[in-house]
Amino acid sequence: MRFGRTLLTIIGATALLGTLVATASATRLSTSSQTIRATFARVSFTGAFGTAACALTVEGSFHTRTIAKVANALTGLITRATLGACAQGSATILTASLPWHTRYQSFAGTLPNITRINAAATGVQFQIREPTFGITCLVSGATLIGAFNRELGGGLTTTELGGGGGGAETTCGIEGTLSGTSNSTTVLGAATRITVSLI
Repeated sequence: MRFGRTLLTIIGATALLGTLVATASATRLSTSSQTIRATFARVSFTGAFGTAACALTVEGSFHTRTIAKVANALTGLITRATLGACAQGSATILTASLPWHTRYQSFAGTLPNITRINAAATGVQFQIREPTFGITCLVSGATLIGAFNRELGGGLTTTELGGGGGGAETTCGIEGTLSGTSNSTTVLGAATRITVSLI
C-alpha cells in the first residue's frame, strides 16, 4: 500500500514538473492565421481643439505564424487602413505611410494563461478635421498600441487600440492621439476568429 502511494506521488510530481517545464519553455506564440483584420465601429481621433470619431478597419499580416515573445521583435505589417463614416468631425489615414511595421511588446496574465498580447505599429500618419473650429491637424510618425484580449481557449476576443504619441509630430502644437475597441478581430476575408497558442 505504501509503495502504491509512493508511486502515485512520484507520478504526480513528474507530471507537475513536466507541465512547469513546458510552460517555462513556451518562448513563442503561434497564431491560427497569418492574416488579420480588425474592425472598429468607433475610433476617437483627438487633437488640440476637439475629437473626430470615425469607423476604422485595419488589415495586415504576420511574417510567420510563430512569434517570439521578445520585446520589440518585428512581427508583421499593417498593409491597409480605411476609415468609414464619421459620427463627428472627419479624419483621413495617410495611406502613403503604409505599410506600418508591427512589433511584439509584452503579454499580460500568468503563463500559460495569457490574457492579453500587446503589439505596436510604427510610422502611422493621420489627419484630423476637428468639429469645433474646423481646424485640420496632421499627425505623423505616431505609434499605435494594439492590445489583443485572449480568452482561455486561445481565441482573440476584443482589440483595444490606443496611442499616437511616442515621438509623433503634429501641425497643431500638441500630440494627437486615437483610441477605440474592436469586437471583430478575424482572419482576413472571413469571419473566423484568430486563436493564439503558446509553443
